[in-house]
Amino acid sequence: MYSHLIPADYLPATRPEAAGNPLLEALPPLMSADDTNLLLSFGRRPTYSDDERMLSASERMLCVGRLNDYLLMMTSHGEIIEQIGLILDSGYVHRNPALPEFQKSLVGFYRQRLQGRITPIESSGPSTAPSFALFGVSGMGKSTVVERTLSFYPRALSHQKFGFYQIVWMKIDCPMDGSLKQLLLSIVAKVDSTLGTNHSKSVNGRVPIDKLILDVAKIAAQHHLGVLVIDEVQHLLAAKGIGIEKLLNFFVTFTNDVKVPLIVLGTPKAQVHLEQLFREARRVGQYGSALWDRMVLGREWDYFLKVLWKYQWLQKAEDISPEVSEAMYNQTQGITALVIRLFQLAQLQAIRGKSERITASLINKVAKEKFSLLRPALDALRSGDNDQIARFEDLISSSVTALKTLTTQQQATQSIKVAEKRVSERRIHLTSNLLHAGASPSIVGALVDEVLAPAGTAAKKRPAKTPNKLVEALRKAEAENADPVEALRSAGLIDDLFGQ
Repeated sequence: MYSHLIPADYLPATRPEAAGNPLLEALPPLMSADDTNLLLSFGRRPTYSDDERMLSASERMLCVGRLNDYLLMMTSHGEIIEQIGLILDSGYVHRNPALPEFQKSLVGFYRQRLQGRITPIESSGPSTAPSFALFGVSGMGKSTVVERTLSFYPRALSHQKFGFYQIVWMKIDCPMDGSLKQLLLSIVAKVDSTLGTNHSKSVNGRVPIDKLILDVAKIAAQHHLGVLVIDEVQHLLAAKGIGIEKLLNFFVTFTNDVKVPLIVLGTPKAQVHLEQLFREARRVGQYGSALWDRMVLGREWDYFLKVLWKYQWLQKAEDISPEVSEAMYNQTQGITALVIRLFQLAQLQAIRGKSERITASLINKVAKEKFSLLRPALDALRSGDNDQIARFEDLISSSVTALKTLTTQQQATQSIKVAEKRVSERRIHLTSNLLHAGASPSIVGALVDEVLAPAGTAAKKRPAKTPNKLVEALRKAEAENADPVEALRSAGLIDDLFGQ
């Protein structure tokens, strides 16, 4: 067994259907949306202090970057949290590897697969694994909430007592080109990276797609995959050359034949494509499907914005006004990711422009400049015309991703600028002090270069007579923000400076 995997511990199940099943007894208890501890731990809020509003402009701009990972738990998230727990439990109830008949069924499944056929891995229990579908406009946090929920469960466990691995969950993003074969190969690669196995060497990507589905299903069954999450499923459903028969085979093989539950995430466009698949397969959506629409003006919007608005690093931070709230909604149409990005960009502009406050006019100005590519999509959302909205789904998705990347890049660039500014200020301070004390200009430049050189990098070569202790003393003074000349004098090294 691989030492990097979490060794499984077991809590005896209180329900008879789960008793003695190591796949279930090793899992944490089901999370309830009403649990106070969950309410406190599920969201991701940045560290914040009112004192930080008095930091320099550059430092406050860096602080704004903390909102990149912001997550506020909303009422709609509770259902998803509970659904995932229920799906994991239901998917494992009839898959007990501690039972001899289950192991025999796996062997039988494997032998049937070698002959090009497939049979269910168990004759009793439900005919299909529970599954769930979640749809919504890009930027509403579908992937984030599902990933956050899954993070409360171990990714994989090592059952040393029984001699097998358990992959509790796996999340795969559909490739942009919608290739089903690439999706299947990604599943195998993710298994290998999780467990340290070498299944990729034995899986032939050049075989017909139906055989590849069987190969991947066998691997999923072998390692007791608890739930497979497929994100951006619209890419798969809209791809050319992938017929309904191949998709049916994929879904049926996983949910019906090897009993691996599926959770599919996608845009409203994916929901349209899946309707036929649901009718034909009746395999996905047994736990229902949910549609996450945009926030609407009202209680939910007010709550989201009120909590978010606390994280201002502006010197004139103010409570949100009705005018600002209206402007924020008009420019984002209630899309969560856009609200957070616009809030960040508005703060950055308020700091740069020295107004140090967010107004409705500032929000409109920033949105006009930064959301220009999104304007057709936002106009479609404002119209409420579903046909128009469907036309711009891909634009919304790509723009949300681009905005997030842009904000991250801005923060990274700002970090570099701040670091460069600090080095420049230190260089001026140190050089002027040494020259003012009477040190020779011919040695000060090289000496300052070495003192300020990052650890592990080579600085300009200093004169051979310059003692190491002089450099070390100056570095210590820099670290302690002390006067360099006084530090040398206190250390008895001032003569060494003039002796060079």
